[in-house]
Amino acid sequence: MEQFPRHLVAVLARLIPANAVFYMEVDPNNKSSCHVGTEPYIETPEAIALWGEYGHEHPQALHVLRTGDTSARSISEVWSRRQFRDTALYGALYQPYSVQDDIALPISLAVPHIVVGWHGDSCFTARDRLLADLAAPHIRQAWQNARLVSEMRPWQLLQQGMESAASGAIFCDADGRVRFHTALARRYLAEYFGASQKPDRQLPDELQRWMRHQNAQLQKNDVPPVRLPLAVQKGNKRLTVRLLANAGANLLLLEEETSPANADMLRPLGLSRRESEVLAWVAQGKTNSEIATILAMNLGTVKKHLASIFQKLGVETRTAAAAVAIKVQSPV
Repeated sequence: MEQFPRHLVAVLARLIPANAVFYMEVDPNNKSSCHVGTEPYIETPEAIALWGEYGHEHPQALHVLRTGDTSARSISEVWSRRQFRDTALYGALYQPYSVQDDIALPISLAVPHIVVGWHGDSCFTARDRLLADLAAPHIRQAWQNARLVSEMRPWQLLQQGMESAASGAIFCDADGRVRFHTALARRYLAEYFGASQKPDRQLPDELQRWMRHQNAQLQKNDVPPVRLPLAVQKGNKRLTVRLLANAGANLLLLEEETSPANADMLRPLGLSRRESEVLAWVAQGKTNSEIATILAMNLGTVKKHLASIFQKLGVETRTAAAAVAIKVQSPV
């Protein structure tokens, strides 16, 4: 989007003969502006400051405010030369640069306000104004296209990166409306949440309720709470959903893990079902935090299970416990 104004004024310079072509974008909310032109004076700090001070006197701007007419208009069309020369805008900005007339074409009246136009050292003709008017819808469409492309490119790059990752990813707003999702995420939504209808538009209800609850917890605490992942079990597979959120934007990361099929083989050691699952993951080298996430339990609960496992197996370390589990699971 940064390069669009300069490309645009270069094209417009070939459309209508003029001393200079300008692009001006003003955001009154944050008091910022962008001035681009085919002549250096348009972009000087002095000219920009003078425009900020006297721009409210511009004849076409007053004409738009009074009539709502956004067609291309020249100064000579709406005011007499004498009227314009009596303004401070003419004396401070236009006269020093030998600008006697200009054509101004509003591109966007919403914030930011955007105008393109042509400066001339003599009056523009009716043909010049007609050409500007005929080009207006194409200029506005080009600006819209450039804005959309600039907004989408970061998400496209992010989506491409996520597609190649092992995790599924969903980006959505605060209301659960999906902006993009990876193919892997779509599969997980269908498999774990039964999202067979329009999963690319709206999060499933269960997932949306969990996301809202997590965000509500974050907003009501001065100290952000630990975000608990959502774990959904399906057979011997488990989907873990983690949430990253900021200012109404939500990124959900979905990871699938397959529980060890041979966890039941550890039950003869005198272990409970959950203890067997914990020990099976210990044998696969998982940390306590990873096991807590996989099994959707608190870290303290994992530690209690491990203490019980150590006592029942008569060992003192997780390495020794893992060795017992591996021996049972892989008998010689």
